[in-house]
Amino acid sequence: MSVQEIKYLRKHVVRKFIRILILLLSVTLFSTLGIMLIEHWSFFDALWHVIITISTVGYGEIHPLTKTGKIFTIIIIIVAFSVYAYSASTIAYLIFEGDLKKYFALKRLEKMISQMKNHTIVCGLGRTGLAAIQELHKEHIPFVVIEKDHEKINKALETFHNMRYIVGDATNDEILLKAGIKSAANLIITTSNDSNNLFITLSAKNLNPKVKIVARASEESSIPKLKMAGADEVISPNTIGGIRMASIAIRPSVVSFLDIVTRHGEIDLRLEEVKIPMGSPVHGKLLKDVQIPQKTGVIVIGIKREDGSFILNPVSTTMLLRGDTIIIIGTTEQFEKLKKLIRGEH
Repeated sequence: MSVQEIKYLRKHVVRKFIRILILLLSVTLFSTLGIMLIEHWSFFDALWHVIITISTVGYGEIHPLTKTGKIFTIIIIIVAFSVYAYSASTIAYLIFEGDLKKYFALKRLEKMISQMKNHTIVCGLGRTGLAAIQELHKEHIPFVVIEKDHEKINKALETFHNMRYIVGDATNDEILLKAGIKSAANLIITTSNDSNNLFITLSAKNLNPKVKIVARASEESSIPKLKMAGADEVISPNTIGGIRMASIAIRPSVVSFLDIVTRHGEIDLRLEEVKIPMGSPVHGKLLKDVQIPQKTGVIVIGIKREDGSFILNPVSTTMLLRGDTIIIIGTTEQFEKLKKLIRGEH
């Protein structure tokens, strides 16, 4: 969906309807004037005759027709039928298959995006962007894609049929606003152009200082610049790719295990996190007293404090506090049990 595309479709549809209306009025007026000249009838009588003729109502003639008038009426019927058939088929095409259908579909998509809250915006649909939306889709996290290449959008729609998207340049503030940047929780910037990524980061932080930004950096020198611009995390695919290749060669079993917990393989095992909210019954309690492994089955591998510090492999005497993020390994069922325990649900 793009603003320009919606405007174009609206103008195109209106222009077609105006042409059809002009064509219908022209046929009616020409036929009326013809009857007036041939039969010397009043304008109203001639118009009535034309209307009941082309509409096939069949009320009967107002006045007897001359032979010339009958011939002209036959011509009216043939021409009017052709014009009305063309108009009807054109309108039907616009409504069911053509630009009018596309226009309403785009307006519906625009409305759905405008109603989204706490969603994730993904800028760019290259290989990195496709991998990002695949993970978001798998986790049932609402997202909007911004991509200026129609072909990439259409290719992604083959897999993600209900994907919400905007065709446009993410460096444009208007496009970011259309994607709901002010109400978004996360912004993932995956374009291969570091300058664009820097500009998008600056614009997004200006529009929504609270949005969490994860940006891609093709060059190492761009990482500090993106962080200064407001990116919370900066990812370098080249660096990550090199580290992963070395890790597979050195410690293949560890990498296989991480693939299971991060990519949701055949084994139902996940690496997840849950934040302790305000009013949680576990606030102020020791880890051993909460009995997370015993009650839920998950393994607690770390705790992130509200100040950003980490406690790796926390001991039983570690105190849980409001705002902490507990990092665990467990199955989907075990993770759901943990969330209920943290919220105090039974």
